[in-house]
Amino acid sequence: MNRNRRALVIGGGIAGPAVALLLARHGIDPVVFEAYPRTDVDAGGLQIAPNGMRVVAELGVAEALVKQGHPCSDMAFRNHHGRDIGLVRTADAGAGLNVARSAIHRVLRDELDRRGVPVRFEKRLADVTLAGREVVASFADGTTEVGDFLVGADGVRSRVRAWMLPDAAPRDTGMVSIGGFCRPGAVAPADPRDAERLTFVVGPRHQFGYSLMGPRLWGWWCHAHGATEEERRALLDMPGEDLRARMLERYAGWADPVGPLIRATEGWLRTRIHDVPALPVWHRGPVVLLGDAAHAMSPAGGQGASLALEDAHVFASLVAAPARHVEDAMAEFETLRRARAEGMVAQAYANDRRSLKELGPLGQWTRDRVMMPVFARLIGRALNRIYKAPLPG
Repeated sequence: MNRNRRALVIGGGIAGPAVALLLARHGIDPVVFEAYPRTDVDAGGLQIAPNGMRVVAELGVAEALVKQGHPCSDMAFRNHHGRDIGLVRTADAGAGLNVARSAIHRVLRDELDRRGVPVRFEKRLADVTLAGREVVASFADGTTEVGDFLVGADGVRSRVRAWMLPDAAPRDTGMVSIGGFCRPGAVAPADPRDAERLTFVVGPRHQFGYSLMGPRLWGWWCHAHGATEEERRALLDMPGEDLRARMLERYAGWADPVGPLIRATEGWLRTRIHDVPALPVWHRGPVVLLGDAAHAMSPAGGQGASLALEDAHVFASLVAAPARHVEDAMAEFETLRRARAEGMVAQAYANDRRSLKELGPLGQWTRDRVMMPVFARLIGRALNRIYKAPLPG
């Protein structure tokens, strides 16, 4: 009697649970291995763009996830004086969802439980061994697991990638992501339109983004450049109140709600920004990388979670045919996904670099009244193409 193929899925963030749910739907037996305990640690927020939400709907968790976050369409740009300078219209591609990362993990984890897909927590990958037509995963606790193939969905610091490509360390972009959630009800931007979109405030040099992330829950973020390791370490390690003072100084004189959002912040969120611009290969034998393990990008691109969800859909669709060799499916997956992913990683990196350039009064005037109104339309067209692009399978 033929048995179902067994998939070892390394990583319990977004890409791992998503691909496990889709593999199970196709008659493959996945097991998810997560290095950390089963907790709901606050890990910031993000937007799942309309292209990612199509996969969320396919997973059957859209309704549950929408209850945890806040639907959002369109993006607004303002200058630091509060003047509207550009509107990126993407509503016709469907709504994205602003949501806490911990809520995504919780909803996906609950769906894995509901469908009977096993998840093993505190299982840190130590090594991978190819044994004939099987793959063996060895874990730090001394246990091993055997599968027909292995999916490395273990994020920007992927241990699967380190096994496959020992010299392919993620790139330190020199940027630190800083932000936080505000106390519910503590602050509300005066412009009611802000509740339905992402808002980006641009100044002579720095940028500041904010949005409603859930019922009465506002969140904000910015990227700070640290030219040296000491500068980056200082941003990561300074006490929260010192960081609040640093951010208020950085954005002194900027129009509301920038200051009120910073003052109302509870629980600072900060992390180094690394990316993975290009890898020689995404697969080796019956082992494949997807999501951030293959193409981590700066949050400045706004597509990290959505690309991971797309990867899960495409890979599961390709590997589903029982007679198809898994390595052929992995090769086609890489061919189909590489250009789209690497292009977005490059664009996200460029977005961060652009924010480092300081503009004088003439440059700001030109940006606000000439460049941004034009660029907003171009950005809208480009994003709509990304959001509406059909996926194989």
